[in-house]
Amino acid sequence: MSVGVMGGAFNPIHIGHLNTACEVAYKMNLTKVIFVVSARPPHKDQKTLISSRHRYEMVKIACKGNHAFEASNTEIDRPGLSYTIDTMRGFTEEYGKKLYFILGQDALEDIGQWKSAATLLKTFNFICVTRPGYDSTTLMDLLLSVISLKYRNVKLNILSRTDDGEAETIGIVGSDSVIKLVKVTPLDVSSTDIRERIRNDEPLGYLVPEGVRKYIKENNIR
Repeated sequence: MSVGVMGGAFNPIHIGHLNTACEVAYKMNLTKVIFVVSARPPHKDQKTLISSRHRYEMVKIACKGNHAFEASNTEIDRPGLSYTIDTMRGFTEEYGKKLYFILGQDALEDIGQWKSAATLLKTFNFICVTRPGYDSTTLMDLLLSVISLKYRNVKLNILSRTDDGEAETIGIVGSDSVIKLVKVTPLDVSSTDIRERIRNDEPLGYLVPEGVRKYIKENNIR
């Protein structure tokens, strides 16, 4: 069983999150994608976050109808700030090494700021969802600058490329961990924009699942 863990504030969850998970699951042959709601992300302004209870309930609603999607409140139940390394260690006990953490290219480029970044990269597998028109050379240069230069014991190399020469799999030297680069259909949707629409009583259209739209309205989320 190959499992993807997709962490995020999901503030609120929208079709961009769901489409990304769907395409990644298909392209990487994942059995399951677990949406982990970050309760207290250290790099987010807590004042802008909808309550973790509401965010988790909306993720549960969004996951209905897709047997491969599952909502998790593991970070909500855990006290203190929400750190990816703690979450992944917990899931590894259940799923072993067939486990991937799914993140966007912008987050991967900033991973040097994460707690225990070197240990994360050398211990776990990642799926990096790339932006449209990304350049693998530029991506590698960025990764080397934020990772290899900060953590002298973390070295990267390209293990495989696509037919057009783009990096496809990046290896972490000295470990079995890999970073898989996966292109997905770009959808220009953001939780920030959705919250602004909610505050202005503007229609959400097809930006969120219908069940999530109803939940927002019924619970007067602002």
